[in-house]
Formats: sequence, C-alpha cells, structure tokens
Amino acid sequence: MESTSGSGSEQMVKLNGANYHQWHLLMEDLIYVKGWHAPIFEEMPKDTDEAKWKVEHRKLCGFIRRFVEPNVYNHVASINDAKDLWKTLETLYAKSTGINKLYLLKKLGEFRYREGSPILDHVNEFQGIIDRLTAMKVTFEDEVNALWLLKSLPDSWEMVRVSLINSSPQGIVSMEIAKSGILNEEVRRKSQGTSGSSSRADVLFTESRGRGRSKSRGRKEDRSQSRGKSKTRYQNVECHYCHKKGHIKKFCYSLRNDQKKKGIAIEGKDEGHTAATVSTEEDDVIIVGDDVTAALSCDDRCWIVDSGASAHVSHNRELFATYTTHDCGVLRMGNGDTSKVLGRGDMHLKTSTGALLILRDVRHVPDIRFNLISVGRLGDEGHLSVFGGDFWKLIRGSLVMARGYRDSGLYYMEGRPEAAQANSVRDEASTSLWHRRLAHISQKGLGCLAKKKLIRDISDVHLERCDHCMAGKQNRVSFHSHTSTKRTEPLELVHTDVCGPLKVQTRGGASYFVTFIDDHSRKLWVYAIKTKDQVLDTFRRFHAEVERQSGKKLRCIRSDNGGEYIGPFDEYCRDHGIRHEKTPPKTPQLNGVAERMNRTLMERIRCMLSESKLPGMFWGEALLTAAHVINLSPSSALQEDVPDRVWYGKDPSYSHLRVFGCKAFVHIPRDERSKLDSKTRQCIFLGYGYSGEFGYRFFDPVEKKLVRSRDAVFCEDQTVGDPEGTVELEVDFRTAAESPMVGADDAEETAEPEPAQGTDTLPDHDITTDGEPVVAEDIADDIPAPTPEPVLRRSDRARHPPARYSTSEFVLLTDAGEPECHDEAMESSEKRQWMAAMQEEMQSLQKNRTYDLVRLPKGKKALKNRWIFRVKQGDSSTPPRYKARLVVKGFGQRQGIDFDEIFSPVVKMSSIRVVIGLAARLDLELEQMDVKTAFLHGDLEEEIYMEQPEGFRVKGKEGLERYIRKVLQRFDMDQAKKVSVPLAAHFRLTADQCPSTPEEIEAMQKIPYASAVGSLMYAMVCTRPDIAHAVGTVSRFLSNPGREHWSAVKWILRYLQGTSDMTLRFGDSEPELLGYTDADMAGDVDSRRSTSGYLILFAGGAVSWASRLQKCVALSTTEAEFIAVTEAGKELLWMKRFIKELGFTQDRYTLLCDSQSAIHLGKNPTFHSRSKHIDTRYHWIRDVLEQKELDLLKVHTDDNGADMLTKVVPRGKFEHCVRIAGMAVSSASM
Repeated sequence: MESTSGSGSEQMVKLNGANYHQWHLLMEDLIYVKGWHAPIFEEMPKDTDEAKWKVEHRKLCGFIRRFVEPNVYNHVASINDAKDLWKTLETLYAKSTGINKLYLLKKLGEFRYREGSPILDHVNEFQGIIDRLTAMKVTFEDEVNALWLLKSLPDSWEMVRVSLINSSPQGIVSMEIAKSGILNEEVRRKSQGTSGSSSRADVLFTESRGRGRSKSRGRKEDRSQSRGKSKTRYQNVECHYCHKKGHIKKFCYSLRNDQKKKGIAIEGKDEGHTAATVSTEEDDVIIVGDDVTAALSCDDRCWIVDSGASAHVSHNRELFATYTTHDCGVLRMGNGDTSKVLGRGDMHLKTSTGALLILRDVRHVPDIRFNLISVGRLGDEGHLSVFGGDFWKLIRGSLVMARGYRDSGLYYMEGRPEAAQANSVRDEASTSLWHRRLAHISQKGLGCLAKKKLIRDISDVHLERCDHCMAGKQNRVSFHSHTSTKRTEPLELVHTDVCGPLKVQTRGGASYFVTFIDDHSRKLWVYAIKTKDQVLDTFRRFHAEVERQSGKKLRCIRSDNGGEYIGPFDEYCRDHGIRHEKTPPKTPQLNGVAERMNRTLMERIRCMLSESKLPGMFWGEALLTAAHVINLSPSSALQEDVPDRVWYGKDPSYSHLRVFGCKAFVHIPRDERSKLDSKTRQCIFLGYGYSGEFGYRFFDPVEKKLVRSRDAVFCEDQTVGDPEGTVELEVDFRTAAESPMVGADDAEETAEPEPAQGTDTLPDHDITTDGEPVVAEDIADDIPAPTPEPVLRRSDRARHPPARYSTSEFVLLTDAGEPECHDEAMESSEKRQWMAAMQEEMQSLQKNRTYDLVRLPKGKKALKNRWIFRVKQGDSSTPPRYKARLVVKGFGQRQGIDFDEIFSPVVKMSSIRVVIGLAARLDLELEQMDVKTAFLHGDLEEEIYMEQPEGFRVKGKEGLERYIRKVLQRFDMDQAKKVSVPLAAHFRLTADQCPSTPEEIEAMQKIPYASAVGSLMYAMVCTRPDIAHAVGTVSRFLSNPGREHWSAVKWILRYLQGTSDMTLRFGDSEPELLGYTDADMAGDVDSRRSTSGYLILFAGGAVSWASRLQKCVALSTTEAEFIAVTEAGKELLWMKRFIKELGFTQDRYTLLCDSQSAIHLGKNPTFHSRSKHIDTRYHWIRDVLEQKELDLLKVHTDDNGADMLTKVVPRGKFEHCVRIAGMAVSSASM
C-alpha cells in the first residue's frame, strides 16, 4: 500500500456522524482512486500471504481513522479489520430506520429556498436529501422529485414554477428541466439586477406568460447589449424550445419566428400592449393583456384560468350566491383607465365533471368583459392545478373538480351557476333564520353582527315577535347598578357560579353545571357535573387549561358563599396564590356577572327546546349549543364586541351555524350499509363537535343513538320533535360510572368532569354577559315575556357534606362514531375494532421500549392517562381505519406549565425481563433512567410517573399479585373456587356458541367480557406465560361472546385466584438463551388453523413467549411445527443480538422442537412436493440453520415447555411446563 499523503486526501472531510452520507461517498471514491479497496470490498486472494493481508487491513484502518472526529474515533479505535470497521461505521450512522426516514421526509417537506443565497447550493442540498432517501430505499419518480424542488421555491418564483410546468412536454416536468430552468432564472435575475425577493407584482409585469414588457423596451442599444452578454453567459446552457446551446428560450430566434407566423406579439416589439390590474387594500393583482380582452366573449359560463391573478373576478352580479356591497378597490388598466369593484361574494359553479366548485370572495367588476379564475386563490383553498399541453384540470384530493382547454394561449373552464349544496349557508338567509341559528339572539345583538360585517347575508335587521322567545325569556326587577372597573388583562379576575339542580336530569345524570367567566374578555367555560362537591376538581382542570392556553396567571376568582366554594376550595386557592373573593351570605346579586350568565343560558335553553319540541332530557345538548352561539354574540360589557374575538384576537366564523333541533338528512357511510340500503338517515340536529371533534352532532330517533357527521342536508324550517314533549327518547348516555366495565382503580378515585366544549375545532362554550353585579338588561333580552319566573338563588340552596368519593359526570352526551373513553369503546357496536386498535397501539408501544414498570415512590403522584379514539375515513375504495392512541392527561401535570405536553408510554417487556435476568444472575443493582430518544422529542429533567392504561392495567413493582386480586374483586371472583389449570379440557370454544337471537345478544352486552379479557391480557404480557394460551383462545370472541365463552373467562379468573402469588424467577442458571417451540395442528375449530407457541428462557426464567394462531392453514403436523419453528427462530435470533449488545455471548443458541420431521425439513435445503407450497417467508429458518446462527435440536414432548402455550394439557404436564418457564410461588407469600 502506497503512502497515504496526497492532495486528494488533504481535501477529505472528517466524519462527525451527521455527514455520513457525504463522507461515505468521498471516502469510497478516495479508497478506489488510491487502489486500497480490496481489504474492504474483496476477499483475500488465494496467493496472498495472510500476514501481509492483515498489514494491509491495519494500514487501511489507520487511514480511515485519520478522517473521523474524536467522538467517532472512540467507536472504532480498537478495530483493525478494515471490513469490520467499514461495517461498524455503516451500522452506527447509516441505519435505515423508520425514524431516520421520517426525519428526512419531514426535512424534505419543510425544505425552503433562502432568498439571496446561491440557487446552486439550494439545488445541491435538495439533491443530497433525495440521495439519502434513495440510499434508504425510499424512492420517488423523477417528476415527483422535480415537483418537490419547485415547491421549495418561495412565492417570488411562482411564475418560474408555472412556466416550467406549462412548457414541459405533456405537463410532465423532469428534474433536468427543473434544475436547468431554476439556474437559468437566477442568471436572468442577476443580469437584470432583480433580487430573488422581488415583489409578486413585479414578477407578474415582467414575466406573466411572456406578455410582459422588457425593462429595455424601446431602446435598441440596450437589447443588443443584452444579447451580446447572453452569448457568453449562456454558452453552455441549452434552450428549452429549440434544444440548442448558447441561449435560453427568452432569446430563442426559432421561437420568435414561430410566433410571427402565428401572429403572436413578441416581447419588446408590440408597444401598444398594456395590462389590466386590480388593486385593493389586500394588494390583489390581476393581469390580462388588452389584446386578449378585446377578443374575449361575455359568455357567463366561460372562465379564464389565470396563474397571474390573485383574486377571482366576474362581471355578472346574477352569478353570485352570496353578495356584499362595500368599498373593494378599483380595477386599474395599464393605459390609466379604472373600473370600480362594486362588491364581492361567493359563487357556486357546476363544472363539466359534474362537481360543485365554490369560488370564495369573487370580485364584482361590471366594466370588464370576462370572468377570471385565480390559480393562486384555488391553491389557497386546497386545490391543485395541473397544466398540460392543451388541457388544464383542477384536483382536490382524489377528485377531479374541473377540466379546461387551451385556446389562443389561454386556458378556459366552463361552469354554470348552481345553488348551494349541503352544509353551506342558504342563499340570502333571512333575519329570522339567523335569529334561530344564533339560539334566539336579540334584535340588537343580531344588528351588531350585521353592522360589523360578521354576517354578510343580512342588511335590514327587523325581528317579528317570536313565540319561543316569549316562552323562554322573562323580565325581572334589577338591582340598582353600580360602577365596576373592567379588568384589562385576561385571567385578572374570573367569575364562577353553579346553576342547579335542574328538575330534569340528562341521561348521564347531570343536574348542575358550573361556569367560569373571564372578566376581561367575558369568555366562559362550562362544565357539567352531577353534584356540587365536584366543583373543586373542575376548577383544578380549568385552572391548568386556561393558564396554559393564555400564557397568563390566574390572579383572582369571585364566587358566592356556597358550600362548594369554602373549605378545600379556599385551601387550593391559597396554595396557588389565587385571591378568592366571596360575596356576603344571602346576596347573590353581588355575583351578578355569573348570575346573569345563568339566566341568559336558561333563557336560550328554554327557547330552543320550545321551538324544537324536544323533551327536557335534551337540555344538556341545548346548553352546549346555547353556550357556543352566545360566545359568538355581542356583549354590552365589551361595547358590543364578541368574546371570541377578544379572547382569540381574530374574527369568529358563523358559516357553520344551524337551527338547533331542525330536521337533517345525514349521509350513511358505505361500510354501514349494503348496496340496496338508503344512503341517508333522518336525524335531529343537536349541536356542534367538541373536544377535538369535527362536524355536527345528530340524534337518530329510529336507532336511538347519536351520530356525528359533516355530510348532511339541513331542513332548518322543520323539526322532528314530539309536539307535546311527552315522548321519552331512549339514548345510551352511559358514563364511566354507570358502565359495568370500570377500571381497576375506579372505586378509589373520583372521575373528573369533562369540559362542555374543547378548543380544537370550535371554541370553548362561552357565555356573554353584561355588567358587574348589576343584573341589568342584556342585549339578548329585548323581547319581553308575559310571565316572569323566579330565578334560583344561592341562598336557597341546601348545604350538604361533600360526597368526595362519588363519581362525576364526564360529558353530557356520548358519540356513536368515536368513543370518548375506554368503557364507551368497549360498549359500542365497534368494540371489536376498538379492541384491535388498542392492541395494535400497545404492540407498537412495546416494540419501541418506552416505559418501565416501577413501584410509585412515596410522595410522588402518578399522572392519569386516557385512550383517544379516532376513525380515519378512507376513500371510496378503502374502509375506515380505527385508531387508538394512549396519552397522558396533561391537566394532571403542573398547572399552567406543561398542560399541553403529551407522553407516549412504550415498552418491550422481553427486553426488560432480559435485563432483570442479568441483574438477578450477576447480583447487580438495577437502576432506572430515562434518556433522550428520537421517539419522545424532548429531554425529561424530572422523573415522570404514569398510571397503567385502561383495559391493559397492571399495578405495582411488587408483582401482579395485588393487581390480580383487584381484578378478581372487580369481577366478583375473589371468593370463587380455585382451579389448577387456566383452561379445562371440557371447553371446546367455537363461533357456534356466540349469541344469535336479539335476547341473547342483549343479555351478553351487560357482561363485561371485553374488559375482563383486557385485564387478563396485560397480566399475560407481563409475567404470566402460563395463561397465554387460555387468554388467546377467549380473545377470539371479543366481538360477539357467548355464555360458554364467558364461562371460560371466569375459569381463567378462578385459576388466577389460586395462583395470584405466582411469579417469574431469574438467576437459577447461567445467563444463556434457550428456546422451546411447539404447534397444535388445526387447534382452532372454526378456521382449522394451527396454534404456534414458543418459550424463550434466560438465566433460568422466561423472557419471551407467544401463543397465536398461524396465518395460514397447515396441511400436516410437520408443516404446522415448521411454521412454529420459524416464528420462534425469529424471536430467538433477535434475543441473541440483543444480549450481544449487552456484552454476553454463548457458544450455541439452541431451539428445541419435539417434531423430528420438522427438524429434518428445516435442515434440508432442497424443496420437494411436500414443502414447496409453504409460504416463502417460513423457509427463512433454513438459511439461519445453514449459517449456524441457531441450532435446532430434538426434545421429548414431555419436556417441551412450550406445550402449555398451544393446547390444553393435563395438570401434571402443565405444572412441569410452569417449572420449566421458571415460575414459582413468591417467597414473600410463603
């Protein structure tokens, strides 16, 4: 090997870990240039001396280590084999993991060009990301890469993007075209002195479709100089038009000659060519040449598609679906003429594809002679424009919204006006309709909204007398007003009060609701509760939430002197530095803001229930809707401003509002109906989504359930309710407290109430009130009522000792589409899908090895967690996906500091058991720690403790004994008779035993089958391999369990009753791996699939086990055993690599099987007629055995520890298998 010095190596970059891809390519090139590649990339030649070959390795290792940073050097300092060193670096820094792929894809999506920097550097950096993804086998088509590159350019390059796409053959742009066009544009800008950050209007005037004017117009000497400069500047540049080198398309003579033949004006030659612009206060710009406008027709169905326009324009007032007249700017022509923009509004066009295209904020300019569509505005609304040679199409998602054609250099689209469809605001909505949509707002309040242009559909606000307002509102004599200073900052003062009890409860049992009102913005939060003693828990949640959202600290809270606001409530305020102001006894008037809010809410509820003719049990939904719309209404305390606008700092939206209780036709998803079933159902509109939900909420009176959907047609002038209000509509509004499937610790805890409204899609339910303690007339009270009604006073309330351990009302209504909690998911008709989603989530968490199971230290508080359930709707060809996500409840953390932080617990139990086994065998102390990982996105500076998830709970480091006993108590099995095996031989569970009649199904729905199986599942996953087969068997019937299946579950619980003190023991043997595998031919009676099982031991105890149905039907016992050997081999090989990372190796890694024929099949590398049909993936074990990665040996059936994982075995054999697994009675219980 020659000297390592040389000019090439001196320029070599050093590896720091982050630049591995670049370093790898450069180093590989350098090694090949110097001729030193053989030790890495070739085998040792036969005629080479071994000692000399080792020297070559040693020299090459030294050379490579010269070009690594110290932090990398430490990993390879002791490696003297060049091939091993090369592979080590590749393993450390070139891992093709999902996290690395996700990071690069995210970086690609966020990649943006920095104005002013060299464009070549930007292109090279982009290509580097693509190359790294390609090395990880993540590839895109050349056109996709080109589009990603064009997407990374800023808005000032918009015309370059459009020009490149339009000029590409058949609309397909390549990376070569994109790179060349971008580099040419940079040269052009530098030659003209145009910076990359020039305004969009400048770009439009100079480059729009080749119709703009050159800066040197009219000066021949300037143009000749420009052409002279271009000859040297573009010497190696290829023209996109004639494909010759030496010039670009702009200066192409072939293009100019062709344009002359076609009669098209050439840039810089037609001095009479001018452009029209429309300029408004939003700086909208629209370009169309005068020579083009002269030839355009006035066909209302013809629209020009223009990429240079920043707004839609139309000349015909009759085409508008909604219209507002106010000062919208002027249309200024290039020759100095102007045309006024008379108004703006929305249009609904039915395109040639049959789709409904809604154009928002279209400008009305009668003087122009054409209609114009802005490509940029369509893009802002989520549409994608695709330009081809002679066509144009508009895409939204997978739907082609419109198609167009090209004529005379312009693109056209045909569209005729259509009425608004479902879920859009009705044309020219009446004042009365908006009065009802806004929960019977007053005339004064509605006028304020119209005056502020928040509702553009009404101009003359005049309300006729409303009978429902007469029935729901009343006057009363107010106290004398006194002035009070309004607070200047959010959360400087918060008013609170409890309203109730109401005589009619919601089906969830709510009789009260508590409100919190910010004095500065009059924003209100509403919580539904069963009893008044839950006020403190509700306030804790409110406190954490608002401080985190606003970034402010709560300073003072004002309440009356009710019993719920004294004692513990005072202590909490003192502990957190919150001043608590209480009114004197018998004077609720001094808490006027909160009291007046209660009155306003009740007025709206009465009005809505009166109009909708719904029974009183729906007052909860009416409360939520009233709170939401009042929050969108003007308040006299804010000088007619809107609370939402004050709190959020932006104008709220009103387009989604509908009349409460009206009839609605809701679309039925494809997977919930057959081909001949109706596609819609008639429902009652009950309100809007909350707590992160999208869409509307409806009640189906036929199926008696709640539905949430965004696809609905509303009949706002019709109701479905019973006229007399006497029909009792049955709704399953069961809360966590009412469900028979409660958590293992629910009996010890008080459930926390949920807010009536979240902030993800719609703002929190807020109440608008007027002055301070004065109960003066609000703008919502302009219509008098004939009979005043007494209002509840705090002084009349009876005080009771707080029932601290009673359960709370979680939410007023549940949702049949997406459950709000674990219990609701397990009781829904989709419980099978939700259970599968939760199991998938837990498996994903286990694979990422995130959390450790520990005993809660003294003085520490464990955070609660909850399941989040979502349905991801597929397209027309794919069914919806059910997703379950486990998150920590942020409001249980430090209030106002880390409310929005979410932690995802993940663990792989087999890894933990290996570490525990090592610690036990080597007599080591085991410490727990958390480290920075790519998965958790952050550093934990403090220890975080979390409770176990519902349905998969396991408590305490002291083992599962306490947890199992709680499970037994939970299902009333703690006094049951003990049995010696987890599943008896007389159980032959099949699908034929599932209930078939409605009576049987209804009876089984009352049994907490899924909850019991979920409780057993986690015990099995953690430390109980002895129940793996039994739990796997009963879990097959989660969707529709029968009585016999429930008997089997109770049998497992009886077995745990007698073995709750059984534990895994480690340290009785050497820290070596040993695996057992077995299969049960056609063990499942219904599918006739076999059951695979494996048991892997380490240091005398089981560290990994599984019992699952095989994915295919085996044709013989040999085939079933062979498949089981493959599954066990994969797990054993992973465990082998894991303990090698921990520094432990062993001579042989043995897998024991009791089938001699399966062993011969695994060791025989040839295929024959009896095995060629087996799936290719299962033949992987042959390659592993041939390379001697594992040893497959015979074990007698009596000594096969995996036997208990595949079938029901006799008591003696079962106890022997348990001993093999390292399970024994805990010494602490002996």
